[in-house]
Amino acid sequence: MAGTWALNLFDRLHMGHHVFIDRLRDMPQPVAAVTTGELVLKDLELSQIIQPPEIRLSNLQTYLKSLDLFTEIDTTILSSYEDLLDIEGETTFMMFEGPCCKEIEENALTTRSDKLGVHDNVETLKPVAALDGDKMSSARVRLGEIDRTGRGLMGTVENPRYLPDSNRGALKTPKGDVYSTSDGRPEEMVAKRLDDETPICVIAVGDVTSSTLIDEGFVPDVCVVDGITKRGTFDKEFSAEVEYTVYNPAATIYPEAWSAMNTAIHDGKKSLMIVEGEEDLIGFPAVLLAEIGSVMLYGQPDVGIVWVPVNDQNKTITRALLEDMPIIV
Repeated sequence: MAGTWALNLFDRLHMGHHVFIDRLRDMPQPVAAVTTGELVLKDLELSQIIQPPEIRLSNLQTYLKSLDLFTEIDTTILSSYEDLLDIEGETTFMMFEGPCCKEIEENALTTRSDKLGVHDNVETLKPVAALDGDKMSSARVRLGEIDRTGRGLMGTVENPRYLPDSNRGALKTPKGDVYSTSDGRPEEMVAKRLDDETPICVIAVGDVTSSTLIDEGFVPDVCVVDGITKRGTFDKEFSAEVEYTVYNPAATIYPEAWSAMNTAIHDGKKSLMIVEGEEDLIGFPAVLLAEIGSVMLYGQPDVGIVWVPVNDQNKTITRALLEDMPIIV
């Protein structure tokens, strides 16, 4: 036997994957294989924003390390049917029930039998149920229907978009009041104004902005962080009543970010959005989804904190800027 190979996208590593790994750990000579290329079923929903295989592999390895399984379960990336032919000997292939499983079984494993003369075993697992009772899947996470823990989100009708280099100059001008370091401590001035005006909802976008306001004794309703600042990695840990993790690369806005922001704004709790990638454009969902009378705060490097009131004018400006961004197809 060549061991047990678990084949899966492992996109947006979620609760269903955790169960998958838990089953794999008990199998002989286990290998978790991130599938890509021709091993990915065509016409998957929002397949154009599936995480790159290197990120999926890294997240999988990090998860295995957290369980002390990194030396027990091997990991790899498989991108073609030819890759499966390189696995010698009879093998058990683990997959979730579904079209991908059927296609691999019909194509790849039949080819292995014809060319290598091996008779592999296939172990299919029923998909894990999310908290709404429907299937837990990476596609549903990409769409913003659920998060990685299976919790239901408010959803979105927004398409994934990206910001071309040619459009980035328009975003450099703050659409609000600037609290500059040249006038004092921006976080102190902003915290005082927040206490005086008591906005309906306060959304802080950025690690430094969120951290400095919290240090001033003001906890925003929603903090959006990505662990990155202009000067490098931001190591401070944040905590909140509820956390949402989304994948959102630089210069993009993905549906899961829209949906998580919408949920965080309306969940009635102090919420934390953790962004894998960058939160540079998450202010767009914040302004468009928050109620009039709210405020979005973000840091302008080497300047200070920008106060963006959520009003009709800023919603109109933000929507116009958004519509100029191409849809990712």
